[in-house]
Amino acid sequence: MRLAAWVWIPALLATLTGCSMTDNPKHQPSGELAASSWTSQFQQGEFTEQRFEQALPPSLQPLLKEALRSNPQLQQQGFALDQQLYQIRIQNAQQWPSIDAFVSGQRSGTNSDSASQFRVGLDFSWEIDWLGKLDARQQAAVLDAKVSFEQWQQAQIRLAANTTQQWYNVIEAQLQKQLIAERYDNLKANLQIIEESYQGGLNSALDVYLARADLSAARAQLNSRTTQLTQAQRELELLLGRYPSGLIQVDGVLDVPLAAMPAGVPSELLNRRHDIKAAQYQLAAADLRVYAAYRDRFPSLTLTASGGGQSDQLGQLLDAESLVWSLFAGVTAPIFDAARRENQQLQQYAKAQSLNAAYVEQVLNSFAEVEQSLNLEPSLYQNAQLLATAAEDSKQAESLAFENYLAGLNEYVTVLESQRRAFDARSSAINALNLQLQNRIELYLALGGGLNQAQTTREAFASEPLF
Repeated sequence: MRLAAWVWIPALLATLTGCSMTDNPKHQPSGELAASSWTSQFQQGEFTEQRFEQALPPSLQPLLKEALRSNPQLQQQGFALDQQLYQIRIQNAQQWPSIDAFVSGQRSGTNSDSASQFRVGLDFSWEIDWLGKLDARQQAAVLDAKVSFEQWQQAQIRLAANTTQQWYNVIEAQLQKQLIAERYDNLKANLQIIEESYQGGLNSALDVYLARADLSAARAQLNSRTTQLTQAQRELELLLGRYPSGLIQVDGVLDVPLAAMPAGVPSELLNRRHDIKAAQYQLAAADLRVYAAYRDRFPSLTLTASGGGQSDQLGQLLDAESLVWSLFAGVTAPIFDAARRENQQLQQYAKAQSLNAAYVEQVLNSFAEVEQSLNLEPSLYQNAQLLATAAEDSKQAESLAFENYLAGLNEYVTVLESQRRAFDARSSAINALNLQLQNRIELYLALGGGLNQAQTTREAFASEPLF
């Protein structure tokens, strides 16, 4: 009877292998999504080997290093990558045999008569991956780690971009505060002149009240700008992993020359951006899990063995006469599970479909980000130039209006209006420069530029390849 069992088991395995090799087709991503060129025709050209640091001032480099080293959110993503890397090893271990050692002792009987029983041995168990489902799950775990790795790489570039953008925000806040402080000082000096003129009977009390009101409004604006600067400093400190004291000092300017940056072609974006590659790996991992779930519906082959000693004397456990062993090969096949395995397969397939849609959405959003930034470049540049001209003209008009007022050629209301226009134009010009820089950073990020300072491996795995 035993001989017959060992004869039909291989035959059953061969039959099942032959009938189960036809898998359901793997889920494939949608077809071509990229156009031949960008709709926005500004700054066309080949985008190759673009590095984030190339367009940044040297004084910003130490802050980028600090952010990449100390930012808590980036550290979290790094440790999430470590978890995925260890999961590869855990998944890989399931393909190897499991060996457990045991030692036990038992004493039973009555007060007058008792007996002892001692056991020692090894248990061996191994599920043979004859259908490849364990290997598929192992490959899926590797792809999961690649997803985390690409997300970690993307997070580093995003952090560098956020740090740079916030650095420029602090500079703008400093300039805006300096501008309103300058306006406050000018209004204060003007008020003194107007009050002296009023006392000399050269103007009316209305001019004094208007000057005092304008000075109070400027003081309120100065307080507001001071608060905005402190908030911008705190946000930068948080990105750097520092205590948000609002005391960080930034030395820089906004008038950084912005040379034309080639955008390449849309199809290249799919191979450059880490977030798109992460979505691709997620979809590939989902396909493998569909495959594994499909294979779960077929029989599993497990080898088990046990060996050791059993004796009523502890010292005789390893004697030849006390040694016992057993070896068993078994096939388990699902007969009835209320369609649980089938629904698990369908669940994994639905997840793959969802990830395919997410991949398409990620690609389209990436194209939209580039198109939006490319489209904004010329208008932001033109706005910055026009506002710079407006600021210069308004400043000249302000000086001329006050001179004419002192000469009695116009009312003080004209002076106030010219001062307001000059201040608004200069403030808008500063903001326009920052907006231009912010958009350039977003364009660089959208195009999938690299980062020289980015880490490419985790310390826990520095001595061996990542994958």
